[in-house]
Formats: sequence, structure tokens, C-alpha cells
Amino acid sequence: MQTCSAVERARKAFFSLSPVFQAPSLHPDYVCADALRDSNLVPSFFIFDHDGDIFYHAFHIGQVPGKDCFDVQSPYGYGGPVATTYEKNFLSRAWEAYFEWCRERRIVAEFIRFHPLLENWRFYWGDVIDDRETVWVDLAMENLLDSYHLLRRRNIFKAKQGSLSVAWAPKESFLQYFIPLYEAMLDKKTAAEFYFFNWSYYKALLDCSTSYCAVCWRGNEAVAAGIFLLHGETMEYHLGAASADGQKSGAMTLLLHEAALLAQRLGAKAFHLGGGTDRMPENSLLFFKRGFSDRRGRFKIGKYVHEARLYGNLKFEWETEQGTDAQVTGTTCFIDFKGSFYGLGYGLGRRF
Repeated sequence: MQTCSAVERARKAFFSLSPVFQAPSLHPDYVCADALRDSNLVPSFFIFDHDGDIFYHAFHIGQVPGKDCFDVQSPYGYGGPVATTYEKNFLSRAWEAYFEWCRERRIVAEFIRFHPLLENWRFYWGDVIDDRETVWVDLAMENLLDSYHLLRRRNIFKAKQGSLSVAWAPKESFLQYFIPLYEAMLDKKTAAEFYFFNWSYYKALLDCSTSYCAVCWRGNEAVAAGIFLLHGETMEYHLGAASADGQKSGAMTLLLHEAALLAQRLGAKAFHLGGGTDRMPENSLLFFKRGFSDRRGRFKIGKYVHEARLYGNLKFEWETEQGTDAQVTGTTCFIDFKGSFYGLGYGLGRRF
């Protein structure tokens, strides 16, 4: 775990960035909380400052199982470096220092999920791969409801006619409603174990100042619930689930609408909903989110091999163990080694 002084330095650097770059999933407190979902993750921060400019890169370091080497990966959600300037000489110095930092710590490779609104792949010196479309809501719109597509407006009207209402829940009681809904949804989808989070993770997540919790009610019954992250100019939809009744009655649509209204009241400029569960333009989750806005972002991923020979050896070992039919990620030569990231392990990702 990072020392208090390291986290405080990271906070100072983060708050020195332009508000547009202070996305909640890059906040040091969130990065530290997110690491608690896996005992192998260590929240880490690389900060380079020179002549008043700052380069800030927040991520997790994980040990390669059985090896004395490590990988770098973004927190659950989005990550990637940001800086106070795009000046080429400054970024060159920052990346040279970062590469040396990685060599000293035996970092083999890294996998970055860039933030679609920040477009912070512009600061990155590794390979950048376009992955999929995401949706965001422009909170500068005076009347958000009027900006939604007709179907979403109908969903909201149906939800209200069905006596559904949304309340921002106290964090200390929220999980008793959220976890049963969320885990029931995962069971129904036969989701991977990765998506079932432990209690320590939830507690740390809700203790973050960036977290907001909402429950959609029908009388005394919780039919949907969501966790949202808000900081700077951005709100992010983080986790959410609805019961079968909630899904039929428009509970998630009402929940997201109320989240957008809260973010608007608190001065945020954008509400990022994310994208679909895959890259296909006809994805059902993407279709649902498109109904809230015509605004689009691009989700991109980054990769960089710091130790090519060591990475090659690890890749060879894995392929030998798995046989010649080992599954290699289609877009790159990076592979997912048994769920631990040595490259582009999509199994570790969120629902984008």
C-alpha cells in the first residue's frame, strides 16, 4: 500500500490539474480504494514536475504470479496519464523518467484504459488502440429531459406513473440494497468471478468523497440502485443493477436521469455513461445509453512492453503451458495470462 505521504503528494498533483482532467476515476482516493478489490494490486502514482508543469499517472501494480516482476494496469474504469501541458520537451522528459522508474521496479508491461472524455491518449507514448463508442450527456443542456430520445422520455414517464422514485441513499445503509440487486444480476448473466467485489472494496469505494449512491424505490422495495463517481467537471456511471420488476418499469432510466440532474446541480459539465458490453454498434446496452444523448466519446486502450525479452519469455511459457491453441487477444500480440494482466487482458475490464 502507498504511504500517506505518497498519497498526499498524489492528491496535490491531481488537484493542480485543470478541472477538465480531474476525472473521478483518476482521483488518488478512488485509485487507492479500487485496489482493495484484489490483494495483488498496489495503488501507485508516478508524478513528474518540472518548471511548474506536472505529469500525473495513477495506476495499479500487480505481481506476475510466481515471478519477481510486475505489470501496470489502470484502475477499474478509466485511467491513463494527464499533464498540465502538451509541450513536447516536457512530455519527453516525463516519459524518460517514467521508463526508468518502471525498469527499476521490474515492470514487464502495462495496459491502460484511457478516459473517453479526457482523450488522454494524447499524453501517451505507447501504442493506442481504438476500441469502442461511449455515450455522454452534455449537462449544459438547460432541460435534460427534452434532450433525451423519445423512448427514454417514455421510460421516465412510465416509471413515475408506476410510483417509482429515486433517493440519494446514506452510504452506511446503501449496500444492503445494492449488493443483492447487483449480485443477482451477475448470477443471471453468469458473470466472471472478477465482477463479484468484496466488502472491503465496497466500503472503501463508498468512503471516497467522489462516490454518490442512489436507490430507485417502489414503495418500500428497492428495484434499482447505482453508484456514481463525481469530481471536477465529470460524473461517471460506475456500477448499477435493477430487479426484474425494475427493468420492466424503467427504473434504471429514472435512476440515470436523476443522477444527471444531481451532477448538473453540483456544477458538472458532463455525465459519462460508458458504452456497450462489446464493440458491436447494435449492442443492447449501448442502444439503451444512446437514448440519453447524441454525444459520443471513443474508448481507447494503450499498451507498452517495458521488458521485451522478459515479456517474450513469459508469453512463451504461457503458450507452452496452454498448448498451441492458446487464445491470443485479437487486436494485439498481448494476451491474458490466466486472468492476470500481462498485456491486454480484457477479462479484467469493466463493462465499458
